[in-house]
Amino acid sequence: MRNKFSHGTTKKRIGERSTGKRSLKVDQKDVRIVGLLVAGYDNKQISAELQIPLSTVQRRTRQILEKGLVQHSFKPNYKQLGLKKGMIHVYLADGNMKSTAEKISKMDGITSVSIHIGNSDVVADFVYKESEQLVDILSSIKKLEGVNRSVWSEEVFVLPVNNENATSAYGKLIGGA
Repeated sequence: MRNKFSHGTTKKRIGERSTGKRSLKVDQKDVRIVGLLVAGYDNKQISAELQIPLSTVQRRTRQILEKGLVQHSFKPNYKQLGLKKGMIHVYLADGNMKSTAEKISKMDGITSVSIHIGNSDVVADFVYKESEQLVDILSSIKKLEGVNRSVWSEEVFVLPVNNENATSAYGKLIGGA
């Protein structure tokens, strides 16, 4: 039985892994589409850039989303909402990264938490309106068992980047697309 998404194609596949539901097959065109989606292109722009029919881009974009190769989400404009945004880098003495990250993720004002390899162990994004809220977040993190120190910064503004940066990087990282 043929996979309903394969359409009989025999193109070279870049990466393939099983997720239990169906294997993820990614070809060069998918990689280019992912790069352009992440760079902010819409389906019409992708169609023009890759010189392929809009219906093909729409089908492939739907499949890319279904496969979980990209995540679609909305992000509030914190500045427009009167909020400030920042990051907290947490350095641990005990190496208990996952447990500490889970505790931080439950704190008021925390919008995302990730575990890192390298300089800091846990990085959290946070939003706040008043400085007192920032002090509360920092105090709560510093009180956690195993926290050695934390460093925070406030986002002042975001600079736009060249849309081709993401496209170029994905192509290089996933096999020269």
